[in-house]
Amino acid sequence: MVEHIVFEATVYMKKANILSWLLLLLPMPAWSQTYLEQFPYRKQTDFFDFRYMRDSLQMEGIVRFSDGFVRTVNQAFFSGKLNCGVHVLVLEDRPRYKEFVAQKLGIRDPYDFGIYLPPRGVIATYPATGLGTVSHLIASALVESNLTERPMWAKEGIPTFFEKFYGYWKDDELVVYWGFQNPWRISQIGSNLTHLDLNETISGPKFFRNSDWPERTESNLRMAAVFLWEKGRFNRFLRLIATRNKAGYPTYFEAALDMPLEKILPLWQEYLQNVEKQRARIMALPLSTICDTEAEFRKFSATYGLSLEQPKQSE
Repeated sequence: MVEHIVFEATVYMKKANILSWLLLLLPMPAWSQTYLEQFPYRKQTDFFDFRYMRDSLQMEGIVRFSDGFVRTVNQAFFSGKLNCGVHVLVLEDRPRYKEFVAQKLGIRDPYDFGIYLPPRGVIATYPATGLGTVSHLIASALVESNLTERPMWAKEGIPTFFEKFYGYWKDDELVVYWGFQNPWRISQIGSNLTHLDLNETISGPKFFRNSDWPERTESNLRMAAVFLWEKGRFNRFLRLIATRNKAGYPTYFEAALDMPLEKILPLWQEYLQNVEKQRARIMALPLSTICDTEAEFRKFSATYGLSLEQPKQSE
C-alpha cells in the first residue's frame, strides 16, 4: 500500500469539479440518500456510521482505529466534536471508489485516495489507502467542525500533520507518537525543500489563483505544521485558533511561537536544513502503523530506528 495525498473537497476543487461542488451545497433530495442502501455492511460507532462493501479483519481495524483516533485527538490536542451523522463509506478498491464518488456524490474527477464532503457529512475511501489516509480524512472533519477560525493554510496543514504516526493499542486506548516527516511528501517537495518560503506557505489566499493549489502546496503546508510541533507550539496553535486569540499578533502562527515572522524565519531555515540532512533516513520510514501491543511496537520501532522522543508542547 502506498500512503498518498488526500485532498479535502471543501474548498480546493479542480476546475472540472466546481459545478459538482456547487450542486453539493443545495439541499440533498431524499432519493440521493439511497446510495447508503448499496452497502451490505454497517457499523455504527461512538463517532461514525460506517458503510462498507466487504467485511474483513482489515475493515474491523479501520473501524476500531477511527474511534480511537478521535479519542486520542480529544485527549492530546483539542476537544473536538464531530458534526452528527458522519458517514464513512468504504468501497472495495480505487476504481470502485472513484466510480461511486462520481456517480453517487456528483464529484466527476475525485481525488485518488479519499474525500471528505462537509455539506453531506460524508467521508469516502477504500481500505488499501492505509491508516494515514483515514486519519487525514477524520482530522479534516474535526477541523471543519471545531476550528472554524483556522487560517486558510491550516485547513489542510492541520490534517496533513495527523497523517504520519506510529503507535500501539493499550487495551482500547491508542498510544501514538507524532511529528514524523512523511517520505513521499518530502519527495514531492524535492530539491525545493530548503527554499520553501514560510510567508508564502502560510499566507494562503493567493494560492487560489491557480486551480491546482492542493497538488502544489499541501506538502509545503505540512512542513509548517511539523515545524510548530518540533518547536513545541502545535498544541498552542490549535488552542489559540479554538479560542480565537492571536495574542496581539497578525497571525495565529506568530502567536503560537510568540514572536514576529522576522524572528521566526531563521528558525524556519534551520529546520529546513535539518530535514534536508535527514532526507535519506526520512525516505526509509515505514507507513503509518499501529501495532497490537506495546512489545510489538517496541520491536517495530527498533527495527526502523524510530525516535520516540516527543517535544513537550506548550499550551
